[in-house]
Amino acid sequence: MRLLVVEDELKTATYLKKGLSESGFSVQVAQDGDQGLFMAMEKAFDLIILDVMLPRRSGWSLLETLRQNGQLTPVLFLTARDTVPDRVKGLELGADDYLVKPFAFSELLARPQVWLRVLDGTTITIESRGIAEALPVSGFGGKEQTRFHGRRFLLHEQPVGHYLVQGALETTVDEGLVLSYRHRLFYALLLGSSACTVFGWWAANRGLSPIRTMVDSTRTITAHRLQERLEPADAPQELRDLVQALNDMLNRLEQAFSRLSQFSADLAHELRTPITNLTGEAEVALSRERPGEEYRRVLESSLEEFRRLSQLITRMLFLARVEDPQTAIKRGVVEPQRLVDEVLAFFEALAEEQGVRLECSAGGRLRGDADLLRQALANLVANALQATPRGGRIQVTVQSGPQGAEVLVRDTGRGIPAAELPYVCDRFARTRASLDGKAMGTGLGLAIVHSIVRLHGGTLRIESEQSRGTTVRVLLPD
Repeated sequence: MRLLVVEDELKTATYLKKGLSESGFSVQVAQDGDQGLFMAMEKAFDLIILDVMLPRRSGWSLLETLRQNGQLTPVLFLTARDTVPDRVKGLELGADDYLVKPFAFSELLARPQVWLRVLDGTTITIESRGIAEALPVSGFGGKEQTRFHGRRFLLHEQPVGHYLVQGALETTVDEGLVLSYRHRLFYALLLGSSACTVFGWWAANRGLSPIRTMVDSTRTITAHRLQERLEPADAPQELRDLVQALNDMLNRLEQAFSRLSQFSADLAHELRTPITNLTGEAEVALSRERPGEEYRRVLESSLEEFRRLSQLITRMLFLARVEDPQTAIKRGVVEPQRLVDEVLAFFEALAEEQGVRLECSAGGRLRGDADLLRQALANLVANALQATPRGGRIQVTVQSGPQGAEVLVRDTGRGIPAAELPYVCDRFARTRASLDGKAMGTGLGLAIVHSIVRLHGGTLRIESEQSRGTTVRVLLPD
Protein backbone atom coordinates (compact mmCIF):
# COMPACT_ATOMS: atom_id res chain seq x y z
CA MET A 1 0.00 0.00 0.00
CA ARG A 2 1.43 3.37 -1.09
CA LEU A 3 1.17 6.25 1.41
CA LEU A 4 1.92 9.97 0.99
CA VAL A 5 2.71 11.87 4.22
CA VAL A 6 2.42 15.70 3.90
CA GLU A 7 3.96 17.12 7.12
CA ASP A 8 6.15 20.21 7.60
CA GLU A 9 7.51 19.17 11.03
CA LEU A 10 10.72 17.33 10.10
CA LYS A 11 10.85 15.06 13.15
CA THR A 12 7.19 14.11 12.85
CA ALA A 13 7.59 13.28 9.16
CA THR A 14 10.77 11.27 9.86
CA TYR A 15 9.36 9.00 12.54
CA LEU A 16 6.07 8.55 10.64
CA LYS A 17 7.96 7.40 7.56
CA LYS A 18 10.18 5.12 9.63
CA GLY A 19 7.34 3.56 11.64
CA LEU A 20 5.02 3.06 8.66
CA SER A 21 7.82 1.71 6.46
CA GLU A 22 8.77 -0.83 9.11
CA SER A 23 5.11 -1.91 9.14
CA GLY A 24 5.24 -2.80 5.45
CA PHE A 25 3.94 0.37 3.77
CA SER A 26 5.60 2.26 0.92
CA VAL A 27 5.90 5.83 2.22
CA GLN A 28 6.82 9.11 0.52
CA VAL A 29 7.04 12.47 2.33
CA ALA A 30 6.27 16.07 1.27
CA GLN A 31 7.21 18.98 3.58
CA ASP A 32 4.94 21.74 2.27
CA GLY A 33 1.55 22.11 0.62
CA ASP A 34 2.76 22.80 -2.93
CA GLN A 35 5.10 19.78 -2.93
CA GLY A 36 2.32 17.59 -1.51
CA LEU A 37 -0.14 18.71 -4.22
CA PHE A 38 2.40 18.05 -6.97
CA MET A 39 3.17 14.53 -5.70
CA ALA A 40 -0.52 13.69 -5.16
CA MET A 41 -1.39 14.75 -8.72
CA GLU A 42 1.63 13.13 -10.41
CA LYS A 43 1.77 9.78 -8.59
CA ALA A 44 -0.77 7.17 -7.53
CA PHE A 45 -1.25 6.69 -3.77
CA ASP A 46 -3.68 4.56 -1.81
CA LEU A 47 -3.89 6.97 1.14
CA ILE A 48 -2.73 10.56 1.87
CA ILE A 49 -1.86 11.51 5.48
CA LEU A 50 -2.23 15.31 5.54
CA ASP A 51 -1.41 18.08 8.07
CA VAL A 52 -3.48 21.30 8.06
CA MET A 53 -0.98 24.06 8.93
CA LEU A 54 1.58 23.74 6.11
CA PRO A 55 3.96 26.25 4.48
CA ARG A 56 3.03 27.65 1.05
CA ARG A 57 -0.40 25.92 0.90
CA SER A 58 -2.62 24.78 3.77
CA GLY A 59 -4.01 21.25 4.06
CA TRP A 60 -7.53 22.66 3.51
CA SER A 61 -6.48 24.22 0.17
CA LEU A 62 -4.54 21.11 -0.91
CA LEU A 63 -7.52 18.79 -0.34
CA GLU A 64 -9.96 21.19 -1.99
CA THR A 65 -7.75 21.39 -5.10
CA LEU A 66 -7.44 17.59 -5.27
CA ARG A 67 -11.21 17.12 -5.15
CA GLN A 68 -11.81 19.87 -7.72
CA ASN A 69 -9.45 18.03 -10.10
CA GLY A 70 -11.30 14.73 -9.67
CA GLN A 71 -8.64 13.20 -7.41
CA LEU A 72 -10.51 10.74 -5.14
CA THR A 73 -7.58 9.26 -3.19
CA PRO A 74 -8.66 8.73 0.47
CA VAL A 75 -7.30 11.47 2.79
CA LEU A 76 -6.61 11.25 6.53
CA PHE A 77 -6.08 14.59 8.30
CA LEU A 78 -3.36 14.30 10.99
CA THR A 79 -3.32 17.67 12.76
CA ALA A 80 -3.25 19.49 16.07
CA ARG A 81 -6.45 21.41 15.24
CA ASP A 82 -9.03 19.61 17.38
CA THR A 83 -12.10 21.87 17.41
CA VAL A 84 -15.44 20.56 16.12
CA PRO A 85 -15.62 23.24 13.34
CA ASP A 86 -12.15 22.17 12.13
CA ARG A 87 -13.18 18.47 12.04
CA VAL A 88 -16.42 19.31 10.22
CA LYS A 89 -14.57 21.54 7.73
CA GLY A 90 -12.05 18.80 6.94
CA LEU A 91 -14.75 16.18 6.35
CA GLU A 92 -16.89 18.58 4.29
CA LEU A 93 -13.90 19.34 2.04
CA GLY A 94 -13.68 15.62 1.26
CA ALA A 95 -11.47 14.07 3.93
CA ASP A 96 -12.24 10.44 4.80
CA ASP A 97 -10.84 10.45 8.34
CA TYR A 98 -9.54 12.92 10.97
CA LEU A 99 -6.93 12.17 13.67
CA VAL A 100 -5.81 14.76 16.25
CA LYS A 101 -2.27 15.24 17.58
CA PRO A 102 -0.98 13.95 19.95
CA PHE A 103 -2.02 10.46 18.92
CA ALA A 104 -1.03 6.87 19.56
CA PHE A 105 1.12 5.54 16.73
CA SER A 106 -0.72 2.22 16.99
CA GLU A 107 -4.01 4.03 16.27
CA LEU A 108 -2.53 5.72 13.21
CA LEU A 109 -1.14 2.35 12.04
CA ALA A 110 -4.64 0.85 12.22
CA ARG A 111 -6.14 3.46 9.83
CA PRO A 112 -4.38 2.23 6.63
CA GLN A 113 -5.41 -1.33 7.54
CA VAL A 114 -9.04 -0.19 7.53
CA TRP A 115 -8.61 1.34 4.08
CA LEU A 116 -7.10 -1.92 2.82
CA ARG A 117 -10.36 -3.64 3.77
CA VAL A 118 -12.52 -0.87 2.31
CA LEU A 119 -10.68 -0.92 -1.01
CA ASP A 120 -11.45 -4.67 -1.38
CA GLY A 121 -15.03 -3.63 -2.29
CA THR A 122 -18.46 -4.67 -0.97
CA THR A 123 -21.99 -4.93 -2.34
CA ILE A 124 -24.57 -2.55 -0.82
CA THR A 125 -28.32 -2.66 -1.43
CA ILE A 126 -30.54 0.23 -0.28
CA GLU A 127 -34.32 -0.19 -0.59
CA SER A 128 -37.07 2.30 0.26
CA ARG A 129 -39.73 0.84 2.57
CA GLY A 130 -43.01 0.33 0.68
CA ILE A 131 -41.46 0.63 -2.77
CA ALA A 132 -39.34 -2.47 -2.14
CA GLU A 133 -42.41 -4.63 -1.38
CA ALA A 134 -44.41 -3.32 -4.34
CA LEU A 135 -41.55 -3.44 -6.87
CA PRO A 136 -38.95 -6.25 -6.57
CA VAL A 137 -35.43 -5.69 -7.89
CA SER A 138 -36.05 -8.32 -10.56
CA GLY A 139 -38.75 -6.08 -12.03
CA PHE A 140 -36.27 -3.61 -13.51
CA GLY A 141 -34.83 -5.64 -16.39
CA GLY A 142 -33.63 -2.57 -18.29
CA LYS A 143 -37.18 -1.14 -18.73
CA GLU A 144 -37.99 2.56 -18.40
CA GLN A 145 -41.42 2.06 -16.79
CA THR A 146 -43.55 -0.77 -15.45
CA ARG A 147 -46.74 -1.53 -13.51
CA PHE A 148 -47.10 -3.80 -10.47
CA HIS A 149 -50.33 -4.49 -8.57
CA GLY A 150 -52.08 -1.46 -10.05
CA ARG A 151 -49.23 0.93 -9.20
CA ARG A 152 -47.13 2.63 -11.92
CA PHE A 153 -43.38 3.25 -11.62
CA LEU A 154 -40.72 5.06 -13.66
CA LEU A 155 -37.42 3.09 -13.68
CA HIS A 156 -33.79 4.02 -14.19
CA GLU A 157 -30.51 2.08 -13.90
CA GLN A 158 -27.04 3.66 -13.79
CA PRO A 159 -23.64 1.95 -13.24
CA VAL A 160 -21.52 3.87 -10.68
CA GLY A 161 -18.04 2.41 -10.23
CA HIS A 162 -18.39 -1.13 -8.88
CA TYR A 163 -22.13 -0.62 -8.18
CA LEU A 164 -25.36 -0.64 -10.16
CA VAL A 165 -27.75 2.02 -8.89
CA GLN A 166 -31.45 1.27 -9.57
CA GLY A 167 -34.06 3.98 -8.96
CA ALA A 168 -37.84 3.82 -9.05
CA LEU A 169 -40.38 6.66 -8.79
CA GLU A 170 -44.06 5.85 -8.18
CA THR A 171 -46.29 7.98 -10.42
CA THR A 172 -49.67 6.73 -9.15
CA VAL A 173 -52.01 9.54 -8.15
CA ASP A 174 -51.63 10.05 -4.43
CA GLU A 175 -54.96 10.55 -2.72
CA GLY A 176 -53.10 12.09 0.19
CA LEU A 177 -52.28 15.07 -2.06
CA VAL A 178 -55.98 16.06 -2.20
CA LEU A 179 -56.35 15.66 1.56
CA SER A 180 -53.25 17.76 2.10
CA TYR A 181 -54.71 20.49 -0.13
CA ARG A 182 -57.92 20.56 1.93
CA HIS A 183 -55.92 20.90 5.14
CA ARG A 184 -53.87 23.76 3.71
CA LEU A 185 -57.01 25.58 2.54
CA PHE A 186 -58.51 25.29 6.02
CA TYR A 187 -55.35 26.63 7.66
CA ALA A 188 -55.18 29.48 5.12
CA LEU A 189 -58.71 30.58 6.02
CA LEU A 190 -57.92 30.29 9.71
CA LEU A 191 -54.73 32.28 9.23
CA GLY A 192 -56.56 34.98 7.29
CA SER A 193 -59.08 35.54 10.07
CA SER A 194 -56.33 35.52 12.67
CA ALA A 195 -54.32 38.04 10.64
CA CYS A 196 -57.14 40.56 10.91
CA THR A 197 -57.03 40.29 14.69
CA VAL A 198 -53.24 40.44 14.82
CA PHE A 199 -53.16 43.50 12.57
CA GLY A 200 -55.15 45.53 15.08
CA TRP A 201 -52.82 44.47 17.91
CA TRP A 202 -49.74 45.27 15.78
CA ALA A 203 -51.00 48.78 14.95
CA ALA A 204 -51.50 49.53 18.66
CA ASN A 205 -48.03 48.32 19.61
CA ARG A 206 -46.10 49.61 16.62
CA GLY A 207 -44.37 52.30 18.62
CA LEU A 208 -42.57 49.67 20.75
CA SER A 209 -41.45 47.43 17.89
CA PRO A 210 -37.97 49.02 17.39
CA ILE A 211 -37.10 48.42 21.03
CA ARG A 212 -38.34 44.82 20.83
CA THR A 213 -36.21 44.32 17.71
CA MET A 214 -33.13 45.60 19.53
CA VAL A 215 -33.84 43.32 22.50
CA ASP A 216 -34.28 40.26 20.26
CA SER A 217 -31.10 41.07 18.31
CA THR A 218 -28.97 41.47 21.43
CA ARG A 219 -30.27 38.16 22.82
CA THR A 220 -28.86 36.32 19.80
CA ILE A 221 -25.36 37.72 20.37
CA THR A 222 -23.23 35.22 22.32
CA ALA A 223 -19.53 34.54 22.72
CA HIS A 224 -19.71 32.44 19.52
CA ARG A 225 -21.60 35.10 17.51
CA LEU A 226 -19.78 38.31 18.35
CA GLN A 227 -19.69 39.24 14.66
CA GLU A 228 -23.40 40.10 14.82
CA ARG A 229 -24.25 43.83 14.85
CA LEU A 230 -27.36 45.94 15.35
CA GLU A 231 -28.52 47.87 12.29
CA PRO A 232 -28.68 51.63 13.05
CA ALA A 233 -30.88 52.27 10.01
CA ASP A 234 -33.61 50.05 11.50
CA ALA A 235 -33.79 52.10 14.70
CA PRO A 236 -35.62 55.41 15.09
CA GLN A 237 -33.50 58.56 15.14
CA GLU A 238 -33.73 58.84 18.92
CA LEU A 239 -32.14 55.40 19.43
CA ARG A 240 -29.38 55.47 16.79
CA ASP A 241 -26.72 56.84 19.15
CA LEU A 242 -27.49 53.99 21.58
CA VAL A 243 -27.26 51.41 18.74
CA GLN A 244 -23.90 52.83 17.62
CA ALA A 245 -22.55 52.70 21.18
CA LEU A 246 -23.61 49.03 21.49
CA ASN A 247 -21.94 48.21 18.15
CA ASP A 248 -18.69 49.89 19.28
CA MET A 249 -18.75 47.80 22.45
CA LEU A 250 -19.29 44.62 20.39
CA ASN A 251 -16.31 45.56 18.17
CA ARG A 252 -14.06 45.79 21.20
CA LEU A 253 -15.35 42.49 22.60
CA GLU A 254 -14.90 40.70 19.25
CA GLN A 255 -11.31 41.91 18.91
CA ALA A 256 -10.48 40.79 22.46
CA PHE A 257 -12.04 37.34 21.94
CA SER A 258 -10.32 36.99 18.57
CA ARG A 259 -6.90 37.69 20.10
CA LEU A 260 -7.58 35.23 22.91
CA SER A 261 -8.82 32.50 20.54
CA GLN A 262 -5.85 32.97 18.19
CA PHE A 263 -3.42 32.86 21.10
CA SER A 264 -4.99 29.65 22.43
CA ALA A 265 -5.09 27.98 19.00
CA ASP A 266 -1.46 28.88 18.22
CA LEU A 267 -0.25 27.76 21.63
CA ALA A 268 -2.16 24.46 21.44
CA HIS A 269 -0.82 23.71 17.95
CA GLU A 270 2.80 24.45 18.82
CA LEU A 271 2.61 22.50 22.10
CA ARG A 272 1.09 19.45 20.40
CA THR A 273 3.90 19.23 17.86
CA PRO A 274 6.79 18.63 20.32
CA ILE A 275 4.52 16.37 22.42
CA THR A 276 3.75 14.37 19.29
CA ASN A 277 7.47 14.15 18.52
CA LEU A 278 8.21 12.91 22.04
CA THR A 279 5.51 10.22 22.08
CA GLY A 280 5.95 9.22 18.44
CA GLU A 281 9.74 8.78 18.60
CA ALA A 282 9.38 6.81 21.83
CA GLU A 283 6.70 4.52 20.38
CA VAL A 284 8.71 3.85 17.24
CA ALA A 285 11.89 3.25 19.27
CA LEU A 286 10.12 0.78 21.59
CA SER A 287 8.31 -1.05 18.81
CA ARG A 288 11.33 -3.41 18.44
CA GLU A 289 14.75 -4.08 19.90
CA ARG A 290 17.37 -1.48 18.89
CA PRO A 291 21.04 -0.76 19.63
CA GLY A 292 21.86 1.29 22.73
CA GLU A 293 23.22 4.13 20.59
CA GLU A 294 19.82 4.56 18.93
CA TYR A 295 18.10 4.74 22.32
CA ARG A 296 20.61 7.42 23.31
CA ARG A 297 19.76 9.39 20.18
CA VAL A 298 16.04 9.23 21.06
CA LEU A 299 16.78 10.54 24.59
CA GLU A 300 18.90 13.38 23.22
CA SER A 301 16.10 14.29 20.79
CA SER A 302 13.58 14.24 23.66
CA LEU A 303 15.78 16.58 25.71
CA GLU A 304 15.91 18.94 22.74
CA GLU A 305 12.09 18.92 22.55
CA PHE A 306 11.79 19.64 26.30
CA ARG A 307 14.06 22.67 25.89
CA ARG A 308 12.01 23.76 22.91
CA LEU A 309 8.81 23.53 24.98
CA SER A 310 10.34 25.64 27.75
CA GLN A 311 11.48 28.33 25.32
CA LEU A 312 8.13 28.27 23.53
CA ILE A 313 6.11 28.78 26.74
CA THR A 314 8.36 31.64 27.89
CA ARG A 315 8.09 33.44 24.55
CA MET A 316 4.34 32.94 24.22
CA LEU A 317 3.75 34.44 27.68
CA PHE A 318 5.98 37.40 26.78
CA LEU A 319 4.16 37.85 23.45
CA ALA A 320 0.76 37.76 25.18
CA ARG A 321 1.92 40.48 27.57
CA VAL A 322 3.22 42.88 24.91
CA GLU A 323 0.19 42.34 22.63
CA ASP A 324 -2.24 43.33 25.38
CA PRO A 325 -3.48 46.85 24.45
CA GLN A 326 -3.72 47.65 28.17
CA THR A 327 -0.01 47.00 28.68
CA ALA A 328 1.69 50.10 30.06
CA ILE A 329 5.30 50.69 29.00
CA LYS A 330 7.87 52.67 30.94
CA ARG A 331 8.89 55.31 28.42
CA GLY A 332 12.16 57.06 29.03
CA VAL A 333 15.35 58.20 27.36
CA VAL A 334 17.50 55.21 26.34
CA GLU A 335 21.23 55.58 25.59
CA PRO A 336 21.62 53.96 22.10
CA GLN A 337 25.33 53.08 22.44
CA ARG A 338 24.82 51.38 25.79
CA LEU A 339 21.79 49.45 24.51
CA VAL A 340 23.65 48.15 21.44
CA ASP A 341 26.80 47.31 23.43
CA GLU A 342 24.82 45.26 25.96
CA VAL A 343 23.08 43.23 23.24
CA LEU A 344 26.22 42.61 21.16
CA ALA A 345 28.21 41.65 24.28
CA PHE A 346 25.64 38.93 24.96
CA PHE A 347 26.08 37.46 21.45
CA GLU A 348 29.82 38.08 21.13
CA ALA A 349 30.92 34.57 22.14
CA LEU A 350 28.36 32.89 19.84
CA ALA A 351 29.31 35.12 16.93
CA GLU A 352 33.02 34.37 17.43
CA GLU A 353 32.28 30.63 17.50
CA GLN A 354 30.31 30.90 14.23
CA GLY A 355 32.96 33.10 12.60
CA VAL A 356 30.61 36.08 12.18
CA ARG A 357 31.81 39.69 12.68
CA LEU A 358 29.61 42.07 14.71
CA GLU A 359 29.73 45.82 13.98
CA CYS A 360 27.84 48.72 15.53
CA SER A 361 27.30 52.41 15.00
CA ALA A 362 25.00 54.07 17.53
CA GLY A 363 24.06 57.71 17.84
CA GLY A 364 21.11 60.03 18.27
CA ARG A 365 18.51 59.37 20.93
CA LEU A 366 15.89 56.73 21.71
CA ARG A 367 12.71 57.01 23.73
CA GLY A 368 10.88 53.94 24.99
CA ASP A 369 10.95 51.02 27.41
CA ALA A 370 14.61 49.97 27.72
CA ASP A 371 13.83 46.33 28.61
CA LEU A 372 11.42 45.85 25.68
CA LEU A 373 13.76 47.57 23.21
CA ARG A 374 16.64 45.37 24.43
CA GLN A 375 14.49 42.26 23.87
CA ALA A 376 13.52 43.38 20.35
CA LEU A 377 17.12 44.14 19.36
CA ALA A 378 18.32 40.84 20.81
CA ASN A 379 15.73 38.93 18.74
CA LEU A 380 16.85 40.71 15.56
CA VAL A 381 20.54 39.94 16.21
CA ALA A 382 19.72 36.31 17.07
CA ASN A 383 17.82 35.91 13.79
CA ALA A 384 20.69 37.50 11.88
CA LEU A 385 23.22 35.14 13.51
CA GLN A 386 21.09 32.16 12.59
CA ALA A 387 20.96 33.24 8.94
CA THR A 388 24.58 34.41 8.48
CA PRO A 389 27.23 31.85 7.44
CA ARG A 390 30.84 31.77 8.62
CA GLY A 391 32.80 34.77 7.39
CA GLY A 392 29.68 36.94 7.26
CA ARG A 393 29.00 40.28 8.92
CA ILE A 394 26.18 41.75 11.05
CA GLN A 395 25.90 45.53 11.41
CA VAL A 396 23.69 47.28 13.99
CA THR A 397 23.05 51.01 13.43
CA VAL A 398 21.04 53.51 15.48
CA GLN A 399 20.53 56.99 14.07
CA SER A 400 18.12 59.92 14.39
CA GLY A 401 15.91 61.03 11.53
CA PRO A 402 13.16 63.56 10.86
CA GLN A 403 10.45 61.10 11.95
CA GLY A 404 12.27 59.69 14.98
CA ALA A 405 14.98 57.16 15.77
CA GLU A 406 15.85 54.50 13.20
CA VAL A 407 17.34 51.13 14.20
CA LEU A 408 18.85 49.02 11.41
CA VAL A 409 20.13 45.44 11.63
CA ARG A 410 21.90 44.28 8.45
CA ASP A 411 23.39 40.86 7.77
CA THR A 412 25.11 39.18 4.85
CA GLY A 413 23.22 35.90 5.28
CA ARG A 414 21.14 33.73 3.01
CA GLY A 415 18.21 36.18 2.80
CA ILE A 416 14.47 35.52 2.73
CA PRO A 417 12.52 34.48 -0.40
CA ALA A 418 10.30 37.31 -1.68
CA ALA A 419 7.19 35.11 -1.46
CA GLU A 420 7.73 34.60 2.28
CA LEU A 421 8.49 38.23 3.26
CA PRO A 422 4.82 39.22 3.90
CA TYR A 423 4.45 36.43 6.49
CA VAL A 424 7.72 36.48 8.44
CA CYS A 425 6.18 38.52 11.30
CA ASP A 426 3.30 36.06 11.79
CA ARG A 427 3.33 33.84 14.84
CA PHE A 428 5.26 30.59 14.31
CA ALA A 429 6.32 31.70 10.83
CA ARG A 430 9.50 29.98 9.66
CA THR A 431 11.15 30.44 6.29
CA ARG A 432 11.93 27.47 4.09
CA ALA A 433 15.64 28.09 4.71
CA SER A 434 15.18 27.79 8.49
CA LEU A 435 13.10 24.64 8.10
CA ASP A 436 15.85 23.01 6.03
CA GLY A 437 18.64 24.09 8.39
CA LYS A 438 19.84 22.44 11.57
CA ALA A 439 18.86 25.32 13.87
CA MET A 440 15.16 25.99 14.09
CA GLY A 441 13.65 28.44 16.58
CA THR A 442 10.10 28.83 17.81
CA GLY A 443 9.05 31.14 15.00
CA LEU A 444 8.12 33.85 17.53
CA GLY A 445 11.18 36.12 17.33
CA LEU A 446 9.94 38.56 14.69
CA ALA A 447 6.36 38.37 16.01
CA ILE A 448 7.67 39.60 19.39
CA VAL A 449 9.71 42.36 17.71
CA HIS A 450 6.68 43.46 15.69
CA SER A 451 4.48 43.61 18.81
CA ILE A 452 7.08 45.61 20.76
CA VAL A 453 7.47 48.09 17.88
CA ARG A 454 3.68 48.55 17.58
CA LEU A 455 3.45 49.02 21.35
CA HIS A 456 5.87 51.96 20.96
CA GLY A 457 3.84 53.37 18.03
CA GLY A 458 6.60 52.54 15.54
CA THR A 459 6.85 50.67 12.25
CA LEU A 460 8.85 47.62 11.11
CA ARG A 461 10.09 47.06 7.55
CA ILE A 462 12.13 44.14 6.21
CA GLU A 463 14.14 44.16 2.97
CA SER A 464 15.92 41.04 1.77
CA GLU A 465 17.68 39.51 -1.22
CA GLN A 466 18.43 35.82 -1.36
CA SER A 467 22.11 34.95 -0.93
CA ARG A 468 22.89 38.65 -0.25
CA GLY A 469 21.38 39.34 3.14
CA THR A 470 18.55 41.00 5.03
CA THR A 471 17.99 44.51 6.43
CA VAL A 472 15.46 45.14 9.20
CA ARG A 473 14.42 48.78 9.71
CA VAL A 474 12.67 49.84 12.91
CA LEU A 475 11.35 53.41 13.12
CA LEU A 476 10.48 54.65 16.63
CA PRO A 477 8.80 58.03 17.10
CA ASP A 478 10.30 60.54 19.55
